[in-house]
Amino acid sequence: MQPKTEQLLATIQVILDSKSGFHLPGHEDGGYIYPFVWDATEKGEFNILNLSLSQNWLKLTDIENTIKSWRTMDYASNFNSFDFNENDKNAWANKIENLYQIIRDNLQNLESFYVKTSSYFPSSDLVGLIVGKTADGDWVTVFQTVYKETRIPQGLISRDPVNYSIPTQVLGENTLNLISQLQAITSELGTINLNGDFGGGYYYDYDYQIVYSAAETKEAAITQSLQGSEMLEISQFNNFYSEQKYLYDWYSDSEAEYAKHNKLNQFLKSNFAKIMMYRFSFWTQENIYLIGETAGGDWTGVYIKSEFVYNP
Repeated sequence: MQPKTEQLLATIQVILDSKSGFHLPGHEDGGYIYPFVWDATEKGEFNILNLSLSQNWLKLTDIENTIKSWRTMDYASNFNSFDFNENDKNAWANKIENLYQIIRDNLQNLESFYVKTSSYFPSSDLVGLIVGKTADGDWVTVFQTVYKETRIPQGLISRDPVNYSIPTQVLGENTLNLISQLQAITSELGTINLNGDFGGGYYYDYDYQIVYSAAETKEAAITQSLQGSEMLEISQFNNFYSEQKYLYDWYSDSEAEYAKHNKLNQFLKSNFAKIMMYRFSFWTQENIYLIGETAGGDWTGVYIKSEFVYNP
């Protein structure tokens, strides 16, 4: 670890109390905010793929397992408003087989990963992502949308979204042809809107669909697909608690808590040209990184882990 990184990390540890709390909407038991560091010498380059692998949020699996989970809609069936009849299920399964054929015919170096998508329904952890390389050397990823329970207001964590679109002008002809095929088959599959009540007034509204992405690198393609699934939010962080009201319900001394987070805001802004927010949402669980890069290639800042509580 670079000496500058050690210094930054030590200061953050001083600013944060031991097991400092952080309260997101609906997370009655609260979450915690911790110092975070990514040592590039030990862990290699920081990126979404490497972080996900290090946290076991991506685990290699057989492609057939992923296709099966899409074919049988294991994830969507966790929602009590899911009501496909046998004809609907068969039609969907046939289209998934067509999708699989397109993937096999057009991609090399195929890999599939189980993706952590929930801490609430165990079976919904068995959701797969497929990534492969085109004849042009580009990378294409196919995944699905996932559900997240928590909405984080700007007054609590202020940030500006960073969205990555498919840069068609830099992709090869074979890749563009594959994108056209994926666009056609995913349009045929369509969107399955699921809305209802988990019980006790916990309403949901979720669109289940297959999504895809393409980029010049494997890491970029996977990052785009995780964003397209709504599991991953990438933003540029501005500050904590721009609206102090979010502290009142949780802290008897909200002024002291506000002062602590304001000190953290000032420290991050004064030491990093840009602070990025990487938010991974696994149904009820939130994993949020607010970090900046040091001159030596390390990343440091804070990490928030919190769990939404269903309490009907």
